[in-house]
Amino acid sequence: MKIAEKPEHEEERILALREYSILDSEAEKIFDEIVTLASFICETPISAITLIDENRQWFKAKVGLDDSETPRDVAFCAHAIHQNDIMIVRDATKDDRFHDNPLVLDKPDIRFYAGMPLITPSGFKIGTLCVIDTKPKDLTEKQHFALRVLSNQVIKLFELRRKNDALEKIHEMHNRLLSIIGHDLRGPINSIDGLLLLAEKYKLTVEEYTELIPKMRQMIDTTNNLLLNLLHWSRSHIEGKTLDKEGLSLKILSQNILNAHAPLFEVKKNTVVNKIQDHHVLGDRNMTEFILRNLILNANKFMGSGLITLTSKMINGKIEVCIADTGSGIADDISTGIFAWGNKKRIDGTNGEKGSGLGLPMCKEFAEQQGGKLWFTTEISKGTSFHFTLPKKEI
Repeated sequence: MKIAEKPEHEEERILALREYSILDSEAEKIFDEIVTLASFICETPISAITLIDENRQWFKAKVGLDDSETPRDVAFCAHAIHQNDIMIVRDATKDDRFHDNPLVLDKPDIRFYAGMPLITPSGFKIGTLCVIDTKPKDLTEKQHFALRVLSNQVIKLFELRRKNDALEKIHEMHNRLLSIIGHDLRGPINSIDGLLLLAEKYKLTVEEYTELIPKMRQMIDTTNNLLLNLLHWSRSHIEGKTLDKEGLSLKILSQNILNAHAPLFEVKKNTVVNKIQDHHVLGDRNMTEFILRNLILNANKFMGSGLITLTSKMINGKIEVCIADTGSGIADDISTGIFAWGNKKRIDGTNGEKGSGLGLPMCKEFAEQQGGKLWFTTEISKGTSFHFTLPKKEI
């Protein structure tokens, strides 16, 4: 038995295959119909759409076969992807490449094989549309033509499937972005509202109002930066860009957030103590700010006249940040699924602040995308602590 060599530019070929996100996907009727049609036209009991990855031949669709995959070393299709047109094996028992192949000596007892490479628009051969018989034979010119046409249709369907996945991703991102904006913009807007409430309550003079203007401007700048961050994140997410990682000072990031939202803490009469050390992480600035801002403002939202403490420590090469409050804790029926996107169990803040339930799922996703994790501990009547980790920036 001869094992097929790896094609030239194998890494790029594998990448082209994986871009379709089709390996190990569920059966789809339209592909099942294509192999059924190929088997009917070519008068063979077996037909398959095969995809060749690093180590195996996987069947996207098949008729006449029981297995869902075979090792790449024994795959006829691993040879076929070296061709530009249909590879024909009229009698495998008389072919030096296959006469002692396990697929010839045992089930499915291959004798005849015809495989047309599935060629992507960029020229990579990612698999085949093949037909197989248990007796020697050949194909007619019309059957050759049909196999070529059907293989082209398979690639077109792969392309259509990928474009449809991209559109669904954009649609999902659009809805998520709108929800995030609605959720996260409440912080800066509420801060401005808090300043105005304080001004109204204490009947400030014109001079005192004037002193508040820089703080309001800071709130507006914060809101604008937040929008820009969210738009940057959504665009990167949709376009599949890698994270824009850099060295970040957690102490500076957290203090900037506390300064920007000081009126919110004052309105709720909460005291915030920032004990975060001069730790530097390697992360995406927008994502890290998002996590810190949401966890800090959540602590403020669900507590009045309490204490919020920010701490950090290094553990196992990562920096762990903790945002702890002295609130009432999170009940079991609320904490279950608290990080789930579809979680409907939402509660208002102590001043009636509304939420969308999306902040925590986003924080968890952002932490994990940067190589960290996020979790919480809570105790009724004593408070809640949210923890997240990020990789330490090496000096």
